[in-house]
Amino acid sequence: MEVRALLARPPFGITDVSDAVLPLYDQALTHRSCLNSGEYPVATPDDNERLEFLGNYVLDFIIADHLYGEYDLPPGEMNRRLQVTRNTKLAEIVRGQGLGIDGVIRRHGQALTDSIVADAFEALIGAIYLDRGLAVAREVVLAIFEDEIAECDGSRNYRGRLQEYAARENLGGLEYAFRQTGPGNCPVWVARVTVGGTLLGKGEARTKQGAAMLAAREALGRLGEE
Repeated sequence: MEVRALLARPPFGITDVSDAVLPLYDQALTHRSCLNSGEYPVATPDDNERLEFLGNYVLDFIIADHLYGEYDLPPGEMNRRLQVTRNTKLAEIVRGQGLGIDGVIRRHGQALTDSIVADAFEALIGAIYLDRGLAVAREVVLAIFEDEIAECDGSRNYRGRLQEYAARENLGGLEYAFRQTGPGNCPVWVARVTVGGTLLGKGEARTKQGAAMLAAREALGRLGEE
């Protein structure tokens, strides 16, 4: 089934969904336009609005808790970084990381807007929390947002630091080249970064952004700036 296939993929990695709990995940991916549309039988689960409400707060809590525990930041800066969970950003992450959620959302007569994608994402986080608990939800959320959070951190934003260093030292332009490997249900991205035409870094990660970050980190190390 589509839902089971989605959950089995990284970063979710949930492969043992029982028949009893499957309707919870179905509900997370059901837009309210499906109800009363005549497309589904009476037994169809409710729409995802309640799960979206729950998932929104679970997501914000996990990110806020991570920022509080891992970063020594004032409240204003933590709040700024928490903005990675805003709706337009969530839809961008879903599509950019190829999470697949946008491909299985059930809707009727509705264009697939950023809001619908973001709501389904949050509802899915809510469903994972209810089914697997906070520890698993945290693992999934941090796997998805790790690169986004790192980009907010000047010390860990290796791409930004490399670009600034190359410009300051007049090293020439930066170019990133990407290649995808691995099976379709578990892709791995390989990134190479050249500075002024010289290959200086390579990185492998689950996302293009993560691979580029690791490539930039290696390049900084070779330049003595890590």
